[in-house]
Amino acid sequence: MFHKETIALPFRIFTKGEFMNHTKSALDPIRPALVLGKLLVWARSYWTSYSLLLVIIIASAALPTGVAEGMRRLFNAVQFGSISGMLSAAAMLAAVFFIGMVLALLRAWSMQKLSIRSTLDLQREVLGRLIRLPLRTFGNWHTGDKINRLNGSAVAAQEGLNQRIPQLLEQVLSIIILLVYLSVLSWGLVAGALASSLLFPLLSNLMGKSIRKWQMTMNESQAIQDSRLQDQMQGADVVRSFGLRESFNARWREQVEVTRRSGIRVYMWLTASGLTIFAGSWIGQIYIFSVGAWFVMKGNMEIGVIAAFMIAYDRLFYPFAHLANMWAAIQDSLAHGARVFQMVDPTDAKPMTEGDAPLPDYGDLEVDNVSFGYEEGKPVLQNVSVVFKQGTTTALVGPSGGGKSTLLKLVLGLYEPEAGDIRIGSVAIDRQTLGTWRKKTAYVPQDTTLFDASVFDNIRVGRLNATPEEIRRAAELAQADEFIQALPDRYETRLGERGLRLSGGERQRIALARAYVRNPEFLLLDEPTSALDGQNEHLLQEALGKLMVDRTVVVVAHRLSTIQNADCIVVMEEGCITEYGTHEELMAKAGRYAAMVRRGEWEHQVERVDI
Repeated sequence: MFHKETIALPFRIFTKGEFMNHTKSALDPIRPALVLGKLLVWARSYWTSYSLLLVIIIASAALPTGVAEGMRRLFNAVQFGSISGMLSAAAMLAAVFFIGMVLALLRAWSMQKLSIRSTLDLQREVLGRLIRLPLRTFGNWHTGDKINRLNGSAVAAQEGLNQRIPQLLEQVLSIIILLVYLSVLSWGLVAGALASSLLFPLLSNLMGKSIRKWQMTMNESQAIQDSRLQDQMQGADVVRSFGLRESFNARWREQVEVTRRSGIRVYMWLTASGLTIFAGSWIGQIYIFSVGAWFVMKGNMEIGVIAAFMIAYDRLFYPFAHLANMWAAIQDSLAHGARVFQMVDPTDAKPMTEGDAPLPDYGDLEVDNVSFGYEEGKPVLQNVSVVFKQGTTTALVGPSGGGKSTLLKLVLGLYEPEAGDIRIGSVAIDRQTLGTWRKKTAYVPQDTTLFDASVFDNIRVGRLNATPEEIRRAAELAQADEFIQALPDRYETRLGERGLRLSGGERQRIALARAYVRNPEFLLLDEPTSALDGQNEHLLQEALGKLMVDRTVVVVAHRLSTIQNADCIVVMEEGCITEYGTHEELMAKAGRYAAMVRRGEWEHQVERVDI
């Protein structure tokens, strides 16, 4: 039974309808109110900063009323020829201006400080949760999408809490204070100004639904576009060797076109919304001038009231108009927050904790009736039971897709069994003991992951507190010291992204050096030599032979030279164990293993190395 991973195909181009469905399914499970609640819970640790910001917002909200009152007094003083009144009004306006400048500086400083602190802390927390997710859940999102959510969506979500919601609160308070002030001056002008301030922003708000829809579509399109670009960058060798550059570029450009079309629609709707607001502003000002002038001519109003209304109207109308845009911006931030929390708080998975509960120092590694599948209803392992005897080497063999690598990953604790247990002695390896178990193991995969760091740091991954002397000794044992010494900066040489500056054999020897420096009790090997030529395999086998001494070893192998030296051979097919025993015992049984050996299903045997 072959396990087929579900992956995002690099050639997939989403249509508009598919994008909307994709966006809907991605965001609907976490409602905006719930996202806001999560962000507010997160914000509790910054309550002093938010309290200071609230005080600044309340004071800032009263400033437009102060400006309007100052202008009213100034124009009245001019109308009645009062020099002292003019000086008093000018002093009031100057004081309001000075206070406004101070408050603006304080608000900018507090918002920026709060944004930087809280955003970095949120990203740190999200990354911590993300890397603790079970691999089954971790693989639900493309790497580019995960980076986009961490670097983009987390920032946008926190921006909504730190900037957009405070701005909305300030505008609402300003509107309330201004309405109370203007109502005292003239109910007649307030009624018309309020009608204009509400009608046109309402029309603009009706356009907000389309703006949000296309904005969300553009966000998702951008994430997939980034994923396509990352596929091309990471798979540069495959893309070039198969002549796929034009195909990849063409499909990336098509995805860019989807993003561009969505962006144009967002821009057009925003423009229409802005024009609606502009028209409403002019109509309101014409009403104030016309009706106010009539009141003045009738002797029912001072000219200063018209001045106050004209100043206040801008600070009344535009907050009303911006409420719709601000609310849409907050919704966009909450949509980004939903993308973050959907990834780190999936409903179908709990974070993988690595408890440090003790495990026995000695004992066999037992797999008891374990079943597992990557997808529901598609089992990869079915009721597998096997005992890996302490201090022995066990080879897992069988056709590709039989579940060998999956069993190794379950033993390592990368996935959790759906049924059954994995134990050391009588103690289960679970969330309470996983941290202890990981300290006892070393894993050497077929394709080693190296980081864009020095050789020293890449080997030190095996044990972070290893000394330089221990690192060099591990490299010597792994047959890696010779080629490391030939590198430009020796152990300080940076290996580049994914270690592309090294050959396959050299990367594998770095992986073995990691295992050596870790000095594990249990060694898990997943076809470590299958991709190497004969010379590199011989060097690696020699290094492996030393590493496997006096350890419990489980190795997935396709090389007969590796298999026949094992103390026990376990044959796996379609997620089940069909045979087990030594090479001689299985050959004598003349069963499935013997048939595979006779047919030469494993690659040619190289010089046998005693282990």
